[in-house]
Amino acid sequence: MVQRDYILRMIEELGAALIALRKAIFGGKAPAGEVEDTLRRAASSAGMDIELARAASAEALPAMVAPTGEVEPARCWVLAEALMTDGVHRLQSGESAAARSSLAKAATLFDLVGPGGAFLTGFPEARVRIAEIEGLLEEIGEG
Repeated sequence: MVQRDYILRMIEELGAALIALRKAIFGGKAPAGEVEDTLRRAASSAGMDIELARAASAEALPAMVAPTGEVEPARCWVLAEALMTDGVHRLQSGESAAARSSLAKAATLFDLVGPGGAFLTGFPEARVRIAEIEGLLEEIGEG
């Protein structure tokens, strides 16, 4: 129980760091090195390398994050937040195709968490995140 509480606290901290980082990216005040460091740390805590997550297809990610078919919601959530943040960063950097890819992967992972998916106090539900991503994807367009 103590270990699970520690893991949840760590995930909550990473989730909060990713949200703050996204706000800084939107505000144009996030150094690229800080973005990469935070994304690597968050993805690593979810048991995934950010480069691997970027390279994988959206269709392959569910099997990668839940090889036995059972999703661990907290880790899936953090990886989804990391990919969403990556997508926002790439969007702000003018990399539309990479932004679309990361955002689509994030939506896939939030969908795995489930429609409610508000297992961490103070964080929006998965469907709220998916709606945010859909809005960002509409902004990007098909390009």
